[in-house]
Amino acid sequence: MSEFKQNMRALRPLWTGLPIIAVCTGLGLTAAWQYLRYATPMYESTAKIKLADVNEGVLNTTLLKNLDAFSGDNRTSAEVELVRSSLLMGRALDRLDFDLSAYRVGKVRTTEMYRASPFTAEMKVANPKWTEQPFDLRIDAAGTVQVTAPSGEMTQGQVGQVLRLSGAELRIGRNDSLLKARPDISLADHYQLVQHDRARLLEDIASHLDVISTDRNVPVLRISYQSAVPQKASDLVNALSEVYLDDYLAIKYKVVNSAAETIGAQIKDVRRTLAHSEDTVEQYRDMKRIVNIKQETDTDLHKVSELKMQRANLQMSLAAANDLYRYMTDGKKSALELAPNFEAFNDMLSTDIVKKIKDLQAEKHDLLLRFTPEDEKVKTVDMKLADLNGYLLESIRNTRTNLTIKSHELDRAIAQAQGAFVGLPTREKNLTILQRDFQLNEKLYTFLREKATEAEIAKATPTSYHRIIAAGLVPTEPTSPHRTFVLVLSGFLGMLVGTLLVYLLSIVRSTPGDADGVQKETRTPLAAIIPHLGRGLAGRLAFFTQLATRLALKGMLAPGTKLVVNAFTEKEGQAFFFEHLRQALVAKGLKLRAITLRDASSPNPEAQPDEILLVQNLPLNQDSHALAVMSGATVNLVVIDGRATPTSRLAELDLLIQEFALPNVQLCLNRDGYAPGPLRVLAMRLGRLFSTRRATRPATEPVAMPLGGLDLDLQS
Repeated sequence: MSEFKQNMRALRPLWTGLPIIAVCTGLGLTAAWQYLRYATPMYESTAKIKLADVNEGVLNTTLLKNLDAFSGDNRTSAEVELVRSSLLMGRALDRLDFDLSAYRVGKVRTTEMYRASPFTAEMKVANPKWTEQPFDLRIDAAGTVQVTAPSGEMTQGQVGQVLRLSGAELRIGRNDSLLKARPDISLADHYQLVQHDRARLLEDIASHLDVISTDRNVPVLRISYQSAVPQKASDLVNALSEVYLDDYLAIKYKVVNSAAETIGAQIKDVRRTLAHSEDTVEQYRDMKRIVNIKQETDTDLHKVSELKMQRANLQMSLAAANDLYRYMTDGKKSALELAPNFEAFNDMLSTDIVKKIKDLQAEKHDLLLRFTPEDEKVKTVDMKLADLNGYLLESIRNTRTNLTIKSHELDRAIAQAQGAFVGLPTREKNLTILQRDFQLNEKLYTFLREKATEAEIAKATPTSYHRIIAAGLVPTEPTSPHRTFVLVLSGFLGMLVGTLLVYLLSIVRSTPGDADGVQKETRTPLAAIIPHLGRGLAGRLAFFTQLATRLALKGMLAPGTKLVVNAFTEKEGQAFFFEHLRQALVAKGLKLRAITLRDASSPNPEAQPDEILLVQNLPLNQDSHALAVMSGATVNLVVIDGRATPTSRLAELDLLIQEFALPNVQLCLNRDGYAPGPLRVLAMRLGRLFSTRRATRPATEPVAMPLGGLDLDLQS
């Protein structure tokens, strides 16, 4: 079977079950229409608030950034919870008339009037059990007011009077402004009053209130509220927005004022601490005689370094003088032969003395050439040399002594200069501590002075940088129920239920439908497949003539054959098949004897060797005698209908064949693939219902009467 045929076979129940689907869809739409008629519509109003930007306005000063109490960074999630809080909703309700609700009682439903009420009501309920309970109110044309409490207690009075009950008292007045503006509204009518409990009222409002952020990165709050009264929805979102802004401004400036006072007190304490730090640093500098420790330390280090350099030079000179003195002292007897090192003793006087000594030595050498050493002239020169040598030695000794004294003086000067470094780390540490305390106090004082200035600026500009960018408008169209959506959804669900019901019925009333469906359900072969042939007798006869030829080729119409036509019920086309096959066999000129069994007492002869016996058997579901007839047949043709025979009959037939060993059983499928439209089926059933012409058959007839003159479609 092709894919197209499979798809058509799956969709066939939809085509035949269109009336059921249409009825279910209609019922769904009707139910939706009734629901929309009686359901209370809900209206939604929305307001939007832009939160203050962290970089906007005076509130974004350094004060507000550094102190957490003044933080301008409002997290949207926290603001959402603030708007939904009972605190702000309670303040909003204080501005509205939501605590007392007035309803007009109608025949179909009760409607809340809110500001459209033709009367004003003031109620005080002392009995807590009467809150959230309706008080029945009736006003007649004369202005008489009759009130019935929830407990059944009644009181009566006139408009404008105070009416007292055991647990409540109320006063009903005329709403003259509305009655003048709306002359079509009448005061006389049936009403209900409900005094709400504030806690329950807050819960009810919270259940219909939606506060969200429009976007995660955009600081904008969207406040929406649903109510059966459009004006009520608008009033609540607007009141809640105003209360939120007022609360934000009050809290911000309450904190600013408190901070300004705290900062002022801190400034006084820090000023005293700063003055004490200044005095402490001053006293320590005076006591330690400190001007600038760094400069003084650098100067002292430089001085000590210079003194040490002088001492080093002096010590080198002293060492050279000591060496020269020791050299001169050790060689005193041969002083004229000595050659001292004057590298460290080279002043002009010493140089001149040495020069004179050398001159005298040269003169002595000259005199010794002429005179003896004992000569007066030679001795005079020796005396002069001795005097110069002694003078030189004494000069060296004095120089050495002088250098030693200078060395000691330099040591004392160095020690004195190094004494300035004793206790220097302690002085530096103490001074650093005092200066650090002073700097901290100075920075704190400067910071507080800046904050005090900013707080004064913030106090002088009482402006909220939250803004209402969209006020809640009075809605004109309800948000729920959505008429189009409800109708479309109800119609779709009705159609879906109808489709499921059609397929369920098709499963319960499963029929073969066509040859493929028959072959899937049974192993019994198909001998004939008969389409729907309509009402044309010529076309029917031609088809059955061809069918007789195919049956003859299969060996089912040989002389002496007893051909029994069977069916489970009379509605499967057994008579149609029998009659038209009989006519086709007669038209082919075959010797035929045809009989119809009416009951178990009907004769059931055997076929003669030179004839074909065609028997219309009893329905299988009426009499077990039909199985005996089938057992004595040469060929058994079982007529099943593609639309009327349940699929379970095919399995039942297989069991009968196996149990009773029925000979040569084959199927004849009537109305193969026939699926008329629902209108056509309805027309055919109406035709059968109102038809009064019925065919009458004798109990036993050798040759069946022709049925061609009847208008009934016996194939079905």
